[in-house]
Amino acid sequence: MNRFSLSLLLLVSLLPQCQSQLRPPKVEILPSDTVGYTIVDAEANGIENRDHLAPVFDKLLKQRMQGGQKVTIVHIGDSHILGNFLTHEVRQRLQREFGDAGRGMIFPYKLANSNGPRDYLTESLGGWVGTNAQRIRAEETTHGLSGFMVETSNPKAELTFRLRDTATSETKLFTKVTVFQRKDARQFDLVVKDENSKQEAELLIEDEDTRCFYFDRPVGQVSICARKSTSQQKELRLDGICIENELAGVVYHSIGINGAEFNDFLRAKHFSEQLAELNPDLVIFSFGTNEAQGTPDPVYLRKQMDRLVSKVSENCPNAHFMFTTPADSYLRGKGNNPHMPVVSAIIKGYTREKGYALWDLFNLSGGENSAEAWKSRGLMSSDSVHYSKIGYAVQGKLLYQSIIKAYNRFVEGAP
Repeated sequence: MNRFSLSLLLLVSLLPQCQSQLRPPKVEILPSDTVGYTIVDAEANGIENRDHLAPVFDKLLKQRMQGGQKVTIVHIGDSHILGNFLTHEVRQRLQREFGDAGRGMIFPYKLANSNGPRDYLTESLGGWVGTNAQRIRAEETTHGLSGFMVETSNPKAELTFRLRDTATSETKLFTKVTVFQRKDARQFDLVVKDENSKQEAELLIEDEDTRCFYFDRPVGQVSICARKSTSQQKELRLDGICIENELAGVVYHSIGINGAEFNDFLRAKHFSEQLAELNPDLVIFSFGTNEAQGTPDPVYLRKQMDRLVSKVSENCPNAHFMFTTPADSYLRGKGNNPHMPVVSAIIKGYTREKGYALWDLFNLSGGENSAEAWKSRGLMSSDSVHYSKIGYAVQGKLLYQSIIKAYNRFVEGAP
């Protein structure tokens, strides 16, 4: 790459940071951020207990007006979050308004026999096998931040990630790669490189849970390669990868597991301690669909929520919390689910008692038995539990709108 091309690339990458200092403090909700479905009451869309998020909004305001702030949001949940359709809508809009600090957490889900996001591609060599915390029904599992884990005993194994959206062909660039690897004497060393630019990233920071590698020049793909350097080294085990570009702005991590409940991330032994490595400003919890597939126990569910929040708070003392209620869905895909309003009420009751922020998607989207209305408009999948890509896009836009409305009220100083 010649000097002119490198300078142009740097200018383009820094443009969002320059823009952040030229914009008004309030954010305008654009026509492209709105939805045209009458089954939702867009005017009623908002965040309850929004004052709990004041420190997050203050940081967003500073970033928008002055730059220099990294705002980290971690959205954790079940299959509705795993697919990234909903979170993609929120991520791209927040980064449009406050700056793009990187894609965040990614994982080779297909190696664990799972679907995953479509804004990056994964290739592998070396006999990888994977598991997730939901499938292992033990009191405690050895999983970490992503709730998934892949491992191999092949000393020449490789994983390659290409940040290219399969829908838009857009490629994102990055310079920092954080590998969540619980390092011990049995673990292979790592080489992190990009074949296209002929770069090998430098390992600059590491601890018992992570290894942070940095490229000199921005790249659009990365290969993580096992390297055996001692006779003790027998395997490579990865809990996830984090991709960033080291610029100011928003990083919006989305982490989900098919079939997950609050308790699955609570049972993942290393989840909260690895979450601390991301230093989240805001943690969003989106569960409830799977809890409602059986008769919910209010005492048990509240206990699981409280224990999960306590563990996260212990490891992430600067984090603030927002819960979402689940949109309606059928009971095991066969008919109206009487447990959905019960689970939603439990989540709402818990957040109101604790003072955490709440986005009530259940009531916003129509409440009890509203899944039928969404399905008749092509907004749900054939299983009547998950939503279609368009349906998730609608929900993602609504979540973004609720965040921006609350942020604008903060900027206005409204009570």
